[in-house]
Amino acid sequence: MTFVVLGGCLQLASVASAGGASSAAPDGASRAETLGRGLVAGSRAAGSATVPWTRDGPSGRTLVLGLGVPLTVVDGAAAVSVRAPRGASVAEALDLAGVRLGTLDRVIAARPDGTIVPGDVIRVQRVSESETAVAEATAFPVTTVADPALIAGRTFVVTAGIPGLSLNTYLVRSIDGAEVERLLVSSAEVAAPVAEVRHVGTRPPPVPSEIEAIIRSAAAEWNADADQLLRVAWCESRYNPSAYNASSSTSGLFQFKPGTWAANSVRAGYGGASVFDPVANANVAAYMFANQQARQWVCK
Repeated sequence: MTFVVLGGCLQLASVASAGGASSAAPDGASRAETLGRGLVAGSRAAGSATVPWTRDGPSGRTLVLGLGVPLTVVDGAAAVSVRAPRGASVAEALDLAGVRLGTLDRVIAARPDGTIVPGDVIRVQRVSESETAVAEATAFPVTTVADPALIAGRTFVVTAGIPGLSLNTYLVRSIDGAEVERLLVSSAEVAAPVAEVRHVGTRPPPVPSEIEAIIRSAAAEWNADADQLLRVAWCESRYNPSAYNASSSTSGLFQFKPGTWAANSVRAGYGGASVFDPVANANVAAYMFANQQARQWVCK
């Protein structure tokens, strides 16, 4: 761009020299001459040291060109080097580069106020939106049935689940041809899913013989339900007399809290006994169950 302007200056100088003083307007009127494609000499007052040049941009706006500010316009994968007049805006620089923006397109400039300085890089992001319909599977629900015939932790599927099918319509947003966002606009069920039915075991696993003997003896002593005590002991500690839960500070076979153990061990005749003693632990639990205090356990 600079070479065209300078060439235009030399061409004007040549014309002025050939015509002599008589060719100059006595009142300092403006002179103009076409300089290549789209470049026209602008007005100059008599005695002025600078001749501004103009160019019509693709938008139809007339832009004034001086020596120009070098910058780069990146449009997608293409980079264009241009020179914009000093004081020009980002919009004018894009006009010079022949860039036309779509409704959704974005411009990323170096400065938020829209000004430019030498060396700036102006990036144009081409944004497009489209809708697409996709057939997608939908998850099936699962129904569980407690089964006392199964050992706890065991499951089996009675009815296999079948995924459903939905026709989902998405709004797809792309930048420079790459998808960046997908928003669900609508969904139509094509086929309903079939629920899966699972049986889940609730029966406690076999009890170590010595633990079972201790718990059944305690139940007989206090006239408590032995089977209930066995279920709770398995649920609470997996029949482990040394079990300890650091988060709740519960301990022993039936996972007593410190305060609960301190109060009820005395009432059951085991005051001073260790909470980790399986005989003491089972008897205090049996005492409480026999006295309608089973509600203090979550396990039933």
